[in-house]
Amino acid sequence: MIMKVYIQVNKNNEFFNVNAYVANAGFLHLGYEVVKYFTYKDIEDAIPEDIVVGGIANVRGHLKRLGFVQNKEEIDYPKELKNYFGRKIWSDNLQNVFNDESQRNIFIKPKETKIFNGLVVKDFKDFIGLDVSIENEIWCSEPINFLTEWRCFVRYGKLLDVRYYKGFWNQKLDTEIVEKAIQDFKSAPAAYCLDFAIDEKGKYYLVEVNDGHSLGSYGMGDVSYAKFISARWAELTSTKDYLNF
Repeated sequence: MIMKVYIQVNKNNEFFNVNAYVANAGFLHLGYEVVKYFTYKDIEDAIPEDIVVGGIANVRGHLKRLGFVQNKEEIDYPKELKNYFGRKIWSDNLQNVFNDESQRNIFIKPKETKIFNGLVVKDFKDFIGLDVSIENEIWCSEPINFLTEWRCFVRYGKLLDVRYYKGFWNQKLDTEIVEKAIQDFKSAPAAYCLDFAIDEKGKYYLVEVNDGHSLGSYGMGDVSYAKFISARWAELTSTKDYLNF
């Protein structure tokens, strides 16, 4: 069987971002045939075992075309991990938050991935530029001044890699907390990320959880990144993960 991976490119037929370059290197090293594509609609004759690497819209578009429908709601804040949030988090919609002046100085983010970037709303002007329906469901939380943030990659229940991505680089993450969260997340997918942060008092917070199918590499090694993507793809398509080693 020829193992094949489709990796997204731009209009110049070059890999569309650094993550695509890293995925290409990793999958080539692991013996995959790499096929470039611009949009998922360009992918022809693919079978479920053929992995697709790219932006969320392309990956999910191809999965839907194959007949694998994703849940609309993301896994941002699993109930199993509420003890790691460190702050109050609740759900609402944009209209309620806009109309309720008591809901100010709060952080909001969409439940539907990437329809707008998360932000702190302090006044009416902060809603300007949100070109989305006022009925959109959102997550709300108390704002915390995170000093440093890390992305923790988890594959098959094991901590695969940790990458600093924001704040002060010389802060240290307590990985024992991360390992405990991994153990507590019983309903976790095969590959996902836990984003953890620390504040100026040294308290740790689970920022959010991210599904593993379209995440950036954040400097992870190419082979590890390929194996991370492969694990989640196999789970989503109910196929064998040939990189499960």
